[in-house]
Amino acid sequence: MFYQASDRSDFFRADDIGQLECLDASYAQRVFPPHFHEEYVVNALTLGAQSYHHRGGTHRAGVGALVLINPGEVHTGETADARGWAYRGFYPSADFLQRLAADISGDAHSRPYFRDTVVLDATLAVGLDQLHRLLRGSQDRLLRESALQRVFGAVLQRHMQVRGQTHAAAPRAVELARQMLADAINENLSLQALAEAAQLSPWQLCRQFRQHFGLPPVAWRNQLRVNRARQLLAQGQTPGAVALSLGFADQAHLTRAFRHTVGLAPAAYQRALGLRR
Repeated sequence: MFYQASDRSDFFRADDIGQLECLDASYAQRVFPPHFHEEYVVNALTLGAQSYHHRGGTHRAGVGALVLINPGEVHTGETADARGWAYRGFYPSADFLQRLAADISGDAHSRPYFRDTVVLDATLAVGLDQLHRLLRGSQDRLLRESALQRVFGAVLQRHMQVRGQTHAAAPRAVELARQMLADAINENLSLQALAEAAQLSPWQLCRQFRQHFGLPPVAWRNQLRVNRARQLLAQGQTPGAVALSLGFADQAHLTRAFRHTVGLAPAAYQRALGLRR
């Protein structure tokens, strides 16, 4: 697929204060296939408009809007404007937002959950844009941590359910299969083995897995491998070592899968994080 030169993905991390990856991106031709994140997604649109499929519907977000997605929720992404779209993106870990939700609600078992996926909140969009620039440009930890707590506290209070998730849990059978894939991410598990463990037929498992997790088992496993590769690459591991540890056939296989989902090659991702020249 051809991408215009204006397609740009600029990543950095703020792990010193909050288990957080950030992205400054603009796309004109990039089309994101169905995928999910293990982190929350909080994007503030700064140019154009984005369209994406999520929770069984098609959504559109323009300037001043926030795109909000919970961990594990499958979604796509493409332009909805002749100019493309640009955004400041945040990927806070589940642990970070759960701790913040517990602090705000007083309930240690709080599980924050975005009620809506597109919200028009121009004030908070500006706050997120300012936070993004601060996290990237400042070395003042007190300033950065204070801003992070304040802005994401507002995200939680204004747009999240903080006393328990409202979506239905997956049936035990398909959750067992999902956990098997996550626990043995580098192994060559068969569909038959997963189905037997779940006490379903292979056809039933594929159908129910896709119904509850948004992707069939093989696509879900492949996406999880890319997500885990992103984490290991951010820790400085080489693409070759990452490919080997996660069950990719070779480094080229990792590169194809990573580029397809993230939009750039593993080495380029590490360069964006300042981990290589």
